[in-house]
Amino acid sequence: MSTPKYTALVAKVRDWANRDSTILTDSLVADFIDYSADLCYRELRIPPLEYTYQYPVITSAGETSLQLPPDMSEIIMFRVIDSAGNSLVFDQKMDMQSFTDKDTTKSSGSFTRKGQNLEFYPAAFVGNVYEIHYYRRLFDMDATYVVNQANIDSGNTTVSSSGVSGAVEISGVWYTGNEVYNWLRDDNERMLLWGALHHAHEYLGSDDQAIKYLNKQVQAIGELNREEKKRRVSGASNTATYEVSELL
Repeated sequence: MSTPKYTALVAKVRDWANRDSTILTDSLVADFIDYSADLCYRELRIPPLEYTYQYPVITSAGETSLQLPPDMSEIIMFRVIDSAGNSLVFDQKMDMQSFTDKDTTKSSGSFTRKGQNLEFYPAAFVGNVYEIHYYRRLFDMDATYVVNQANIDSGNTTVSSSGVSGAVEISGVWYTGNEVYNWLRDDNERMLLWGALHHAHEYLGSDDQAIKYLNKQVQAIGELNREEKKRRVSGASNTATYEVSELL
């Protein structure tokens, strides 16, 4: 189900490319927007894309693997806190071949990535809490809240009618889920638009235009990264909390 801001973005890609839906179909434009977002997630290293996940307390000793969050793009920090409150940062990143080689001596605080799992050494003790701080991919550009009582109470839904697509009835009243905030789409639309137009013009065979818009997107990404680097050097703090639950 398309949402208002996402629908507007799709229309803007077509308008700027000066093509209609017979040439740039919804499916094509959706791909271009996704490709644009992919570059942003690979290159941007700023607080709105940072997230910390804390795994459940270890209840069985000897664990050496944890499943990575599905939205992770890059690890910033991985650490363990034992039952006494002592913290160990895993700062020895190894390649998988070396990590699994029986002749390799692994230092305390070693880790590697194996598919969607994180392998680590030393093994876990009961009571350990593992925490991963990482750069993440955001929710889908057209994500909406699930209609349930919790989201109704939180103001994340809108009263609707039975004939509206996606409407759900709760206590005799029909609701639809509101559009979920997306930092890329809502606060940095131009950066996302530049990338989508780059791919659109590649598809259309307009190489000069494609390069122009790619350069615009890369420049925008670089400016945000430099701004964040400058902020870190100056010692400033920037804390943001993003809470989105029960998405459709």
